[in-house]
Amino acid sequence: MTIAVYLDDGRVFEYDIGDDPHKAREHCDAIGKNGYRHNDAKVFEFYPAHRILKVKVEGTVPTKYPDRSRGT
Repeated sequence: MTIAVYLDDGRVFEYDIGDDPHKAREHCDAIGKNGYRHNDAKVFEFYPAHRILKVKVEGTVPTKYPDRSRGT
């Protein structure tokens, strides 16, 4: 599974977490609440939660409550 973090300036940071849906939910929750820490081994940066537009999991995350979308 891959976590993708979408910032308000158009950048997207991605990282892999393995195939654990529970871990994917935990990462999404923590990023949404606490912000995102980017570290590419050269620079450490922190992006506060208000800069994050979306956190996305690429992979199958089962749910008991599937939703649907519609426009207004």
